[in-house]
Amino acid sequence: MKRLKTLGKYLVLFLKAFNVLSIIFLLLLYFIVKKVGIHFDWFIMMIYPCGICFIYIVHEFILMFETFKENEPFNSDNIERLKKSMKVCFIISLLVVIALLINIFLYSYYSLQLRVALAFIAILFFGVGVALYIISVLFKQAVKYKEENDLTI
Repeated sequence: MKRLKTLGKYLVLFLKAFNVLSIIFLLLLYFIVKKVGIHFDWFIMMIYPCGICFIYIVHEFILMFETFKENEPFNSDNIERLKKSMKVCFIISLLVVIALLINIFLYSYYSLQLRVALAFIAILFFGVGVALYIISVLFKQAVKYKEENDLTI
C-alpha cells in the first residue's frame, strides 16, 4: 500500500505541473501561433475550449489521486469525478468533431493527415468517455460492497 501512496504522490505532482504548463500554453497560444507564422483562425481557436476541458479532467484526476493518500479511493466523490470527466470527454469529442468540420469546410490549406488525426482524437475521447463511465459503474459497485461490508463488522 505504501507504493500506491508514493505513486499517487508522484502522479499528483506530475499532473499539477502538467496543468500549470497547460494553462501557460493556452495563455501564450495566440503569440506562439503568430510567432510560428500560422494564421490564427477558427480552427486554431477550437484549441481553447478543448484545452480548458482537458485541464478540468486533469484537475479531477488530481483530486482522485489525492484519495490514494487517504487509502479511500472507493468513495462517492470519486464516482462523481469519474462521471464529470466522462461528460467532459464527450464534450471534447464533440468539439474535436466541430474542429474537424471547420477544417474540412472552411480551410482547405490543412493537410489530410491532420484531418485523420482529428478524427482519431474524436474517437479516442469518445472511447475514454465510455471507459470512464464503465469505471464509474465499477466504483459505484465497489462502494456499495464496501458499505455493506462495513455494516456487517
